[in-house]
Amino acid sequence: MLFNSYPFLGVFLPIVLAGFFVLRRQTARLVWIVVASYVFYGYAKDWFPALMAGSTVISFTTGLALARVTDPRRRRSVLATGIAGALGLLVYFKYAQFAAGNASSFLSVVTGRGLPSLKAFTEGIALPVGISFYTFEAISYMVDVFRGDAEAERNPLRYAFFISFFPHLIAGPIVRYRKLEPQLRRFYRLDSELLLSGLLLFSLGLAKKVLVADQIGRRIDPLLAHPGSMGVWQGWAAALGYAFQIYFDFAGYCDMALGLARMVGIELPWNFDRPYRARNPREFWRRWNVTLSQWLRDYVYIPLGGNRRGDLRRDGNLLATMGIGGLWHGASFTFLAWGLWHGMLLVGHRRLSRLGLRVPGPIAVALTFFLVTIAFVFFRMHDAHGLAEVLLSMAGAHGVGSLPRDLVPFLLLAAGLTFAVPEEWRWSFQRWGVWRTAAVGLVTGLAVVLVNETQRFIYFKF
Repeated sequence: MLFNSYPFLGVFLPIVLAGFFVLRRQTARLVWIVVASYVFYGYAKDWFPALMAGSTVISFTTGLALARVTDPRRRRSVLATGIAGALGLLVYFKYAQFAAGNASSFLSVVTGRGLPSLKAFTEGIALPVGISFYTFEAISYMVDVFRGDAEAERNPLRYAFFISFFPHLIAGPIVRYRKLEPQLRRFYRLDSELLLSGLLLFSLGLAKKVLVADQIGRRIDPLLAHPGSMGVWQGWAAALGYAFQIYFDFAGYCDMALGLARMVGIELPWNFDRPYRARNPREFWRRWNVTLSQWLRDYVYIPLGGNRRGDLRRDGNLLATMGIGGLWHGASFTFLAWGLWHGMLLVGHRRLSRLGLRVPGPIAVALTFFLVTIAFVFFRMHDAHGLAEVLLSMAGAHGVGSLPRDLVPFLLLAAGLTFAVPEEWRWSFQRWGVWRTAAVGLVTGLAVVLVNETQRFIYFKF
């Protein structure tokens, strides 16, 4: 179910909120939200909830086993088994088709015979939305229990809430259980100011999605559908358009997730802090998709050795971490290239910073944004031919062309919002007066009218 859909806005959300506030016991509320979350997840495919339940059982029982076992070797075995179980589901549903297709192609080149039956079998595997997000959350819980950073949860209801909570189920932010668990123990009494701030945050996120991201997407999709026909103006307009589209699409979703959670008294971690104002690649990843960046740092980069084993090993760890981050987004060599591109930017920045070079702030921001925009071309185009055509267009190989005038106003709007307005999670809604609230209401009303249920969130497919 999409947040930007009439079934969610007009039916699901009002029923969930009404039921939540009618119930007067915390256990009943947890049950209500868990059931609602499974209904929410099963709206797309009726078998998706069974998969999420399997991941929940694997990680929950692993946590209990880690709490009982004291022998270090056995604890490592328990952790490895739990992670393998959670990752096994992710690998099968997300990467089996990619692996089988490339293995078949490789064998076909080498031996003249591929693996057509295996390839045909894996082509029928459907990718469950949000599986990458709740798998990473399950892994973080198991690792934290293993490390002693979190207590093993013995209440299956609270843990099921953590994995299934519908605001962050589909596209994050990635939540750590030790941050969420204390909030599940207290009974939330209706706070009108907190409820209003949640509604405003959700409304602003919906406006980002519908009025900015979707409008840009509808104008650049025809251009990118025929990349070989774009001139340099269209190429750069499409690249900049996608950089703004994915930002407002994903940031808008996260604003909605934080707003929805706030309505029921839950505070989720923020995920964006004006990332396009970053002055270098390292700062960009501290501002963009913050919870994923922290997850990759804590559960991939540091376990690989981090920066503790010399410069070459550190550079290799950065490239491996960002490569994994790229593949996490999708089973494609273009996603891998996107991750490695950012890995090389991080390595290059670390190397150059040692030389003591200082770039004026505005130039540093512009250069970082330029490099990030090029990287998003790899993210958007899912085959080598289309990727090459877009890059050639941006380089002027297909001529100058003309500027797509219908796109320019939305690029200017997106740039103004990106570089001049702070993230909504920083706003103090309690100080808002009637006029500001009314203005948000008008913008939200326009967004609701223009809701297009075919425009799915970009990160839903991850």
